[in-house]
Formats: sequence, structure tokens, C-alpha cells
Amino acid sequence: MFKMMYADNECSYTQDYEKNTYTFKGTCINTQKEHSVTVPSKGLWEYRQGALIQNAFPNVSSKDREFLISGTMWEQEKGEIK
Repeated sequence: MFKMMYADNECSYTQDYEKNTYTFKGTCINTQKEHSVTVPSKGLWEYRQGALIQNAFPNVSSKDREFLISGTMWEQEKGEIK
């Protein structure tokens, strides 16, 4: 099972108690651009309990889920990976 290794070790995070979300912020390994991903608190708890990331965060894009795991944000332009 994949863990949010990059988010847990390289990102900062803030918790929004009113919206029940966490926002992870870090720098993309590939593009060197700052990036942030917001996830629901309930989904983060489910993920920490062993749920697959796509099941815990179904409304988070696959690109953002990949950023949480590996710190990469692939940008697609005309079918090519930058």
C-alpha cells in the first residue's frame, strides 16, 4: 500500500476546523512549483486507518493524490509529459 510519504515528510499542513479539511503544501519535485492539496478530515482519517487513497479521497484528482504520495505533479501538454 502506498503512503502519503511526500505529504507526511516534506509538506506543511493546516487544518480548517470549520470546513473539516486539511491542506498540504509543498514543492513539486519535477516542476519546482509550489502546490497545495486540500483533503477532507474524514477521508484523511479513513486513509490513516488503511483505506486506499482513491477511496479515501474520491473527489481529489489523481494528480493531486499522486502529489501527496510522491511529490510529483505531471503537467500534460499536447499529449507529452513535462
